[in-house]
Amino acid sequence: MSTAATVIGSLGTHNWNARVYDTLALASRLAAAVKNKGNVLRIAYHLRDLNKTVAKFVGVVDSAMKGELKPNPNAETITPETLRSNADNFEQLYRTLDYIVEASRRAGLTNNSLTSASVRGLQKNLDAIGNLADWFDLASQPEAVNQIFETAKQERERGDLIDLARVD
Repeated sequence: MSTAATVIGSLGTHNWNARVYDTLALASRLAAAVKNKGNVLRIAYHLRDLNKTVAKFVGVVDSAMKGELKPNPNAETITPETLRSNADNFEQLYRTLDYIVEASRRAGLTNNSLTSASVRGLQKNLDAIGNLADWFDLASQPEAVNQIFETAKQERERGDLIDLARVD
């Protein structure tokens, strides 16, 4: 079982999906509210709540990756489709959080003492969410990843050198 499947299996597929969708729903509600800064107190509360939720979710994933959360042996099998679905969900969450950060900046919420720390916290967690989306995407394609490593191994054995300037 891949590490990505172990992470999902540690919470169970349905619990995992509930956490992902709860976080995405909270982010989507905030994205709708942040367009205008009419009620800064409400936005500040929701920003803080979202930031805590995202940070806690990233923490759960880190704990599962470190092996601190053991997978449920009775959990259903994690398929590549499940991993791909999670990659899509994290990509959507990333886009929504990125929108919130940018809309907050435009609305002047990064200069407000009630909201600036939460916006910075979201911005800090943005990279972790993007990395999770990429990680689940790669985990859903084990043949492609194995092919990449096999090609790299063959190139190293042949002594092929690649100019780093050509690497994207």
